[in-house]
Amino acid sequence: MALGVAGTGILAGCSRNSSSAGSSTSAGRQVPAAQGNAGAAQSGSTAASSKTDVRNTADLIVMAGLQLAVKDPEQAAGQAEQDVVAAGGYVAGEAEGVGTQVLPGTVTTADSSESTDTGVSPLSLPAPDAAANSDEALLLVRVPPAKLDAVLAELAGSGDVAYRTRSATDVTGQVADVNSRIASAQSSIAELRGMIDKAASMNDLISLEQALATRESDLESLEAQQRALADQTAYATVTIGYYEPAGAATVEPAPRQAGFLSALHAGWHALLAVFRVIMIGAGWVTPFAVLVALLWWPVRRARRLTWWSRRPGHRTE
Repeated sequence: MALGVAGTGILAGCSRNSSSAGSSTSAGRQVPAAQGNAGAAQSGSTAASSKTDVRNTADLIVMAGLQLAVKDPEQAAGQAEQDVVAAGGYVAGEAEGVGTQVLPGTVTTADSSESTDTGVSPLSLPAPDAAANSDEALLLVRVPPAKLDAVLAELAGSGDVAYRTRSATDVTGQVADVNSRIASAQSSIAELRGMIDKAASMNDLISLEQALATRESDLESLEAQQRALADQTAYATVTIGYYEPAGAATVEPAPRQAGFLSALHAGWHALLAVFRVIMIGAGWVTPFAVLVALLWWPVRRARRLTWWSRRPGHRTE
């Protein structure tokens, strides 16, 4: 029973440790900032260095949207996929076809073995001023943040930019909090397993195993959050839309000039067409002609013999 009470105390202590760890982490992140501010008062170069360090260590979820008017949406989407892969990214979702296209609400991430909890959602792009019954293409791509500017510049050069958006969400504190809670849960699980090995009664064993199952479930949930945050900060999410603008001029082929060569060309093709028709007709009639000949030959021979026997002067033996 004492072990059960101790296990409960461990759970409560771990919860307090998790909160205090998160506070400590936040405090720890505030100390360099405070020192940086103090340094900024003393020297401008020190302040610039501090800002650069904070920017490099921050965990950001970056999302961008780009919509372009192009002549061939399908071809532009194919080129965009090549540019993204060349930059170290990947295509998370795509939709191509005639009329307005819609991407799925949630798509898989770089690790396809993960559940949809770690998926990313596309941004909503405004309805394009597209031509009627024209092709449209939508892409959802993931790009390393360091290559995002170069990729967006490359994509923007493929057509006329109709819409552009970009945002960044700082989740540094959330990442630190999840990491701290995972460490606390792992420590608590290790202690509970040690206490289970030393349980003196069945009641203590049952109580400790229930507490262990709860902590393991919490740990799995925290680890899923950790993986999701890691994926969302490791890749920027970009939604790209391609469409054919309304009123796009359709280039008609120039009419061919009439002349002797064009007339000769047309006459030759007409002759070949007539010859093909004759050959097709001959091929169709041939089987019937053979059948008629086979049936007509004995009839004609019988009639010839009859006529010969009836000739004047012909004697029948």
